[in-house]
Amino acid sequence: MSYLVLARKYRPQNFDELVGQAHITAILRKSIESGRIAHAFLFCGPRGIGKTSCARILAKSLNCAEGPTLKPCGECQPCREITNTNSFDVIEIDGASNRGIDEIRTLRENVKFAPGYARYKIYIIDEVHMLTSDAFNALLKTLEEPPEHVKFIFATTEVQKVPATILSRCQRFDFKRIQNEVIMANLKSICVQEAFKVDEEALFAVAKASQGSMRDALGILDQLSALSDKGIDVADVFSMLGMVETEFLFDLTDALIARNCAKSLDVFNQVIDRGKDIRQLSKDLTEHFRHLMIAKVGGAGLNALIDYPAAVKQRLAAQAEKITIAGILKAIELFIEAQENARVMENLRMPLEVAFAKLTYGGASGVISSTPPAAPSTIAVKPVAAAPAARGQTVAPAPPKVFIKAESLEEIRRHWNELTHEVSRRKMAVATYLQEGAPCEFKAGRLVIAFPKESVFAKDCLNTKENLKFLEELFSERLNCPVSISFKTAEKSAPVIKQEEPAVRAALEAFGGKVVREWPNTRP
Repeated sequence: MSYLVLARKYRPQNFDELVGQAHITAILRKSIESGRIAHAFLFCGPRGIGKTSCARILAKSLNCAEGPTLKPCGECQPCREITNTNSFDVIEIDGASNRGIDEIRTLRENVKFAPGYARYKIYIIDEVHMLTSDAFNALLKTLEEPPEHVKFIFATTEVQKVPATILSRCQRFDFKRIQNEVIMANLKSICVQEAFKVDEEALFAVAKASQGSMRDALGILDQLSALSDKGIDVADVFSMLGMVETEFLFDLTDALIARNCAKSLDVFNQVIDRGKDIRQLSKDLTEHFRHLMIAKVGGAGLNALIDYPAAVKQRLAAQAEKITIAGILKAIELFIEAQENARVMENLRMPLEVAFAKLTYGGASGVISSTPPAAPSTIAVKPVAAAPAARGQTVAPAPPKVFIKAESLEEIRRHWNELTHEVSRRKMAVATYLQEGAPCEFKAGRLVIAFPKESVFAKDCLNTKENLKFLEELFSERLNCPVSISFKTAEKSAPVIKQEEPAVRAALEAFGGKVVREWPNTRP
């Protein structure tokens, strides 16, 4: 007898065996118990999560010799034939290869005939969204008023492509991706029955790689079972699937947080030398920073959103303490950008290497580090206590936090571009609006910013509770005194006094030029 793959061997045969879809089976059970069974069902959701299996189970429940029943016997002729997909009364149709109007016309003619020996004639159409518009239109009338002996069960992975006229004539059931814990429990049970020796960490890696699909998880387990009789560990899973070990992700992230570009590139090279897929690394690294974001924002309260064992979640929480949320978001942005760039480049590793350099050397603006790096950086880390200088060494002073020493309106005007540039590092939209105004009054810590009439929209956007609080905190920090801010509309905004650098001033004088706009390319 030929080998039967695990996905077919362990295909669920009743509602109890259908894992991860309790919200679906509960409703179907109640419908069968009450006898209120719809004439058309639509099962939608991702691949490999049990849509077609559920359709067959429902067909067996309705056509079982002991039915309609919640537990089909599996021994009667209708049950056996449905299981073997050779029933004359339960017809499975592939929507991709039978998508034309002629096939649907044939179906419309056949539904008139009563079932041979079963209770219902049931049509299961898989990937129903593949039918043509003409085929859908031909099906409408039959679907709305089918004969009493006919039931339709449609399955699709792209429900948005199914016409609304079809949707309105069906009972819709949305299947969901299966949780990793549920997949692991099912895999563990199958491994016991098959006498596979697989450690728990490897099962988790298989479940994670399946992305919520039980069929994919069983397919991966099938491949792994041929590797060795001694047992399967997590390294085998990572090696076979080209996945990146969690340890590498933590090492690479530590290097980025420490702003050590050389170390990050070295770890990256180790990953490549092990034959890992660069595209997969980019995705895994993005997901790792997503986990850091969740750990940073929600702590233990959002642990359910991270698909990792408890020990890994603790490491994520500890690593998240070393980095600010702004740094995490900037890293995610750059990794997504690297994935986009990799699609149009032959050198797949370069986009990620550039992203590492930007994070460690400050090639991208937008995030201010709270500790002075050896070189400018965009990835932000929390302040750490400075180590005492060794004998004979000097410690570089931290960059000054205060732009203006004498708090006066003239000084604020003179440094206005630098102040708004500082705002742009944290909130670009706020800085863009702020550039349309200019300071006009500054007394006793109260700063008034005037906007011309044509910039009323910018003024209104800034004059919100959130933006005011943000600006007042930043200006208080930069002016080294408590600052309250208000806005007003003026006929003409107060001029901003420009203070050009010597090199810029010399170039302007030599070529007779003028500065059109300094920000956002002003001095950092």
